[in-house]
Amino acid sequence: MPSPDSATPLNDGRGLTSIAFERLRTDVMHGVLKPQDRLRVQALSTRYDIGATAIREALSRLVTEGLVLAEDQRGFTVAPVSRDDLIDLTEARIELECLTLTRATERGDTAWEADLLASYHRLSKCPPPLSPDAAAAWGSMHRAFHEALLAGCGSPWLRTLCGLLYDKSERYRYLANIRTVPQMVHRNDEHQQLMDAALNRDAATACALLASHYRRTTDIILGSDDAIALFEPPKRVRGAPRAKA
Repeated sequence: MPSPDSATPLNDGRGLTSIAFERLRTDVMHGVLKPQDRLRVQALSTRYDIGATAIREALSRLVTEGLVLAEDQRGFTVAPVSRDDLIDLTEARIELECLTLTRATERGDTAWEADLLASYHRLSKCPPPLSPDAAAAWGSMHRAFHEALLAGCGSPWLRTLCGLLYDKSERYRYLANIRTVPQMVHRNDEHQQLMDAALNRDAATACALLASHYRRTTDIILGSDDAIALFEPPKRVRGAPRAKA
């Protein structure tokens, strides 16, 4: 069955391809469609009650985002995940966002400062993510804070690329099911320190805090039971028959 988030009315004024794209993307991000699942166009058309042409176009758009893979003669599959990919993603994100954050501290104006303060205030007042509903609201505020932190850089391209890497990181959060674990709750002190360093135009401190913030989250993901099960295939008991291909 589709996830609750994908139950979007078809008469909301958007094209079918856009609706299919959003539903598929949500289900890939949330792990409803699991890594390496085969994505058969006709089955998805039935699942979402959307025509095959729109489904195929939506899958092609997801290929450009790196969430779906396309192979000649084999169709589409959900992009795989791995421990090495997450670590590489984290380090790439740190490098790109530190460049962007440095530019924001150099170029950000008073409007940027005000937006950053407001986004932090909303995040700090958001209920802790101890339930799925609260986690969704907190996740929205959390993203808005990180976007506001970088918004003063003056480069739409840098902000777009940072957003793409943010999405990839969020997929790992969903798959590892860490949004409601205790370690993710008490993070407002880290966010305040990040904000203070940025507003003080202290790029070196802000970048060091940002790197620590992301690496800590990655460590939490890698230590979660769901991630361990996801990244490490079950060990075969000695003497047990191998599964037939």
